[in-house]
Amino acid sequence: MDKNRLKIAILIRNYSSSGGGAERYCVELTKRLAEIHEVHVFSQQSTEKSDNIVFHQIPQWLTKPRYINQLLFSYLTKRATHGKFDIVHSHDMVTHANIYTLHVPCVKTKWTQAKGVKKVLRWINTLPSPRKLAYLWLENRQMRMLEGRHFISVSEYLSRNILESYPTLKGSISIAHPGINPQPINETKIQNLRQVFKSVHKIPNSSFILLFVAHGFKRKGLPAIIAALDALENNDIHLVVVGRGSPKDITINSPTVKQNTHFIGAIKNMHELYPVADAFIHPTLGDTYGMAVLEAMSHGLPVIVSSSQYCGFSEHLNQEEALILNRPTDPVEIQKNINLLYKDPQLSQSLSEIGRQKSKAISWLKTLKNTLKNYE
Repeated sequence: MDKNRLKIAILIRNYSSSGGGAERYCVELTKRLAEIHEVHVFSQQSTEKSDNIVFHQIPQWLTKPRYINQLLFSYLTKRATHGKFDIVHSHDMVTHANIYTLHVPCVKTKWTQAKGVKKVLRWINTLPSPRKLAYLWLENRQMRMLEGRHFISVSEYLSRNILESYPTLKGSISIAHPGINPQPINETKIQNLRQVFKSVHKIPNSSFILLFVAHGFKRKGLPAIIAALDALENNDIHLVVVGRGSPKDITINSPTVKQNTHFIGAIKNMHELYPVADAFIHPTLGDTYGMAVLEAMSHGLPVIVSSSQYCGFSEHLNQEEALILNRPTDPVEIQKNINLLYKDPQLSQSLSEIGRQKSKAISWLKTLKNTLKNYE
C-alpha cells in the first residue's frame, strides 16, 4: 500500500446527496477523497453507493428526542473509530474527530449574542432543558483546541459566527467552499425537460417559472415570496417549491398564486429540475453558504438572493452577477426584482451568462485541495 495513502473515517448521520447542503457537500467531497485514500463512511442512513468506499451502519435506536440520538451517534462512532484510522473527519456534531467540517452556525450563538438581562434569562431557561444542555455540551467538546484537531468552515460568513462564540479557535479554522459539477448545455434536452415538466404540472407553455429550493420553507424566505406574488397577481408567473416542508404552514391569500404554486417535495436529481425554470429565488434569512444558488447559476438561471448579511455565497456576488436583496423579508423589494426578471429578458440573459461563467471557476476540486491541506 502507498505509504501516503491515508485511512480516513467520515462521520455523518445521513449520507445522502439529496439530504441538504451539508449532506451533499459531504457526499461530493467523500467521493473525491476515495479516489486518493482509503475511505470509510459511518452513518445511520445512506442513499449512496460506491465501490471504493466502505460503509458502516451506525444504529439509530430512536429518532426522537433528536439530542439523544446525537449523543448516541457521537458515542457509537467514537467506539467504532478509536485508534483505527489516520484521520477521523466529521461533518456532524461529535466529540472525538480530528477534522471537523462545519456547515451550520454555532448552537452557542443565541447565548453569545444575548446581552444583559436577556443573557441571564437565556441561561436560566437553559438549565431545566436537557436538550439545550446536551447540544451545548456536545458543541463545547467539539470546539476544544486539541493537538491534531482542526476546523474547516464552508464560508467566511460561518467563520465569523464560529469565532464570535469560540474566539480561542482563531488560527485553527480554514475555509473550503462548496463546489459545483459543471453542467453541459444541451438545448434539445432542456426543451424536452421543460415540455415534460409543464405538461405534468399543467403549466402553460408561455409561463414564467420561478424556482425555490429549500429544506425549511419559512427560514429560507418562502412566506415573503408568496406575499410578493400575492401583490403582483400575475397569472403568467408560476412558483415551483422544492424541498422538505409542509405546504400547510404557508398562507396563500391570492387564488391565482395558490393555483400557480407547485409544491413538488424533495428531488434527488436536481440537475433535471433547474433547466425547467426561468429564474431562481432565495430570500434566505440565514444560510452559511447557499449551494442551491451556485447550482442554479451553473445551469444558467438568473438568481434573486439575500445579501451577504444573510447568505454566505453572496459575499462572492455583485449586482452584475445576481439581483441582491438587502431586505429579504420585504415583499415589495422581492416583487420589484421578480418583475425585473419577468419584464426584462435582456437583463435575465445577461445575469444568466455571467452567472454561468462565474460558476465554472468554483469546483469540488478546489474543495478537495483545501481539505487535503488541512489533513497535512
